[in-house]
Amino acid sequence: MYARITTYEGGYPEDYDAGLSALREEVLPGIRGLPGYRGVMSLVERTTGQSVSIVLWADESALAATRESVERVRERAAATSGARILQVAEYEVGYTDLPASRADTPGPAGPE
Repeated sequence: MYARITTYEGGYPEDYDAGLSALREEVLPGIRGLPGYRGVMSLVERTTGQSVSIVLWADESALAATRESVERVRERAAATSGARILQVAEYEVGYTDLPASRADTPGPAGPE
């Protein structure tokens, strides 16, 4: 498994929930359809507006094949929340202990 991690800063903490809602409704359906997609997490520090997104891909070829299309998604996510992209990094996942199926988590930080 591989991960693409994007770090954002300067967003509007009060707009994070609205941006997350737009991400769920408008952006994620397209990402979910990409070959090799395995999941996503969005992490936020609400007091500063800094956030991190982690998108998981089945293998290195899926990671590579999505670079261009996901770049547009990333830019849109930043624009929605007023953030700027600080860094994009790609990693091979060395270890994970995530459940095999998603469990719904109530509230705005629920699963994507």
